[in-house]
Amino acid sequence: MRIFISSLFILLLSGQSLASQLEPFKATYTARFNGISVTATRQLTGQEGNWRLDFSTHALFASIKEYSRFTDRDGNITPYHYEYRRKGLGRDRGTVLNFEPDKGMVLNISKPERDMQDVPPHILDKLSYQMQLALDVAAGKENLQYEIADGKKIRKYTFAREGSEILQTPMGKVETIKVRRVRDANSERETTVWIAPQWNYALVKLVQREENGKRYQITLKKLSISGKSVGAGQ
Repeated sequence: MRIFISSLFILLLSGQSLASQLEPFKATYTARFNGISVTATRQLTGQEGNWRLDFSTHALFASIKEYSRFTDRDGNITPYHYEYRRKGLGRDRGTVLNFEPDKGMVLNISKPERDMQDVPPHILDKLSYQMQLALDVAAGKENLQYEIADGKKIRKYTFAREGSEILQTPMGKVETIKVRRVRDANSERETTVWIAPQWNYALVKLVQREENGKRYQITLKKLSISGKSVGAGQ
């Protein structure tokens, strides 16, 4: 389920078109995983130069919580702290990372033996890169490639635009940009998301197909931006 949850929210986006600015938001999603109903919340708080992105989800006796603290300057995200906590779903897990970009280091507070040296200058964590992706999509960039510190290694994510599509959502009809995660040619996993420019590049739908053929989907249920509720026509 950890893989599922990570993939579900691989593109929870919030940015401002043209101006390439972040704005505080709160989004609630509904999903089903192996017959289990899941509600998840994402929230961006803070202000220019100092942001915090939180994610939480609860399902039966399990929960996942994570957050990232980062700065932004000239459309570039720089993380400085990331935490992940999971309870239930088998063994409890947790990760705490501190970023020191000036030293080219990512310190693994949870497991110091996994500290990373000589990391890329624009390294991101598993939440802050989503904000960077939002800004890049809003700015019309085509090169959507990111390097992410994943606890013990650096992973590379690549995305590609696949046109536009009008979707019917619980919040009404909305025009979206369709974006696909680019994977290895031999990978059978597929992840596609639809994001809405008029709703500040929020994720409105995600569909994932696993290697075993199972299909999962999440849908935006409720969204507010800078404290104002968002719906069709807004």
